[in-house]
Amino acid sequence: MTRIALASAALLAFAGVASAASSNLSSASEVTISTLAPDVQVDTLTPIQVREINNSVSSDEGLTQPQLRTILAQ
Repeated sequence: MTRIALASAALLAFAGVASAASSNLSSASEVTISTLAPDVQVDTLTPIQVREINNSVSSDEGLTQPQLRTILAQ
């Protein structure tokens, strides 16, 4: 029973971390990603990728498709 409780707690903690990445993605970034690369699953982005995408989208130059490919390849 203890093992089930520990496994459940670990699963919940992991799910929280996974959803945190997509929730930190700005709405402008989500729109940009859906336009430039609609097949990208935002829930699989790492926190570093989310930060770089948000920074690029909010920059004066914006996020280009080649920049997005570079970020996603990391």
